Amino acid sequence: MPSSDQYRRVFVLGSGFSKSFCRSMPTLKDLNGRIPSDIGQECPAFRDYCFWLQELCHHQPEYMEIESVATSILSAQIFPGEQERLKHALLRFELLRFIANSMHRLVPLEVGDSLILSAFLESIKNESNKASRDSLLLSFNYDTLIEDQIHQDPQLYETVSMDYGVTIESADRSKQKIQRPYSIDLLKLHGSLNWYTVKGAGAELDLKNICCVEPGDRSFPLYEHENPLFIPMAHAKESFLRGSLFNVLWAKADYYLSHAEDLYVIGYGFPKTDGNNIPFLLKHRDRIRKVIVFENEGHANLTRLQNLFGNEVVSSCDAKSFLKESFTNL
Repeated sequence: MPSSDQYRRVFVLGSGFSKSFCRSMPTLKDLNGRIPSDIGQECPAFRDYCFWLQELCHHQPEYMEIESVATSILSAQIFPGEQERLKHALLRFELLRFIANSMHRLVPLEVGDSLILSAFLESIKNESNKASRDSLLLSFNYDTLIEDQIHQDPQLYETVSMDYGVTIESADRSKQKIQRPYSIDLLKLHGSLNWYTVKGAGAELDLKNICCVEPGDRSFPLYEHENPLFIPMAHAKESFLRGSLFNVLWAKADYYLSHAEDLYVIGYGFPKTDGNNIPFLLKHRDRIRKVIVFENEGHANLTRLQNLFGNEVVSSCDAKSFLKESFTNL
């Protein structure tokens, strides 16, 4: 039995988890299809750059995938002069703005989907006043699907608060803190669309410089045109690992994964491009009870996962269906 500073079970969530509940929530593949034609007018520098890159590469599609484009922008470090450096800073800002805007959910979940997600969250909530915690969500996603559901479900909103594993204060420091009896414990390893650098803070992503901003907050107008804190899908991630925020989150995740009894991977397909994440999770393979992905039988990705974990561990099904069947009373 895990001690009070450990979790009995950990749920590892990938983009397929969010996509299952919200069809409009894009995955990496969906973003690939939006470059460059569907880049909005709010990101003119990024849009022009992608059209230029498309021409430069003779319209070869592999160069226009979001991961390749993001890596080319984020890895650039040498500029001929100040003017070019400033242009690149704008390009970097608009790239992150495009990704963040794409991940925002604008419509509520359908009634049936909402019931399943709420029931799952009810089944994994922890008692706030107890040192011992049973269930942890560990997410590679930075969307706010979980947070939005808690706000939209009256029962959850009255009884459940978010515990991000680190102290992230509200941007409104005078905002009254409501002590709720339960918590959803969620480590977001790539950041979150409702986390921002405190106004006036430096570039280091230290815990003391991070705040949480919700759409209804008094401070929201101060931050709505800023980019939230998240690590984008790119190979050039080093610049986002300055300071303590992400280093602490990943250290905590590794500890909790190492001591949990049961691990469930939902909607994360161990893509070959995630070179760092794969060994991070695979070293705990003996305690991974289920890997849930939504792929057609015989698909190369499904076969690859079955070779990694075995047919009895890997299931090809919708994340929503798996949760309804395994962790709710619906």
